[in-house]
Amino acid sequence: MSRYEDGQYMNLTWDGTPDAYYIMGHVSHFRGVETLIDEGVIEDDSRIGQAEHKYGRWSMEPGENGNQHFLREYCNPGRGHFKITVFGVGIFAKKGNVT
Repeated sequence: MSRYEDGQYMNLTWDGTPDAYYIMGHVSHFRGVETLIDEGVIEDDSRIGQAEHKYGRWSMEPGENGNQHFLREYCNPGRGHFKITVFGVGIFAKKGNVT
């Protein structure tokens, strides 16, 4: 499990294609898209949804090679939660006006 700074892209491992892209902290839609483009994750914002400010928490679950960390999303702050900006992909993309 890596430690991320505010505004940094969270490079997570997926089984298959990602459902979302995550950035540590609450950033604007435009700043988040800029970060994702700079990191080479996306070419433009045509396939991602509107930025959503949520909270994350690392959880552990047993896996084939011992315990694995998973990022869980929450709508509200709580003990052990940290700020994340979520950009949904495909059917998980939140549609709406970007300001």
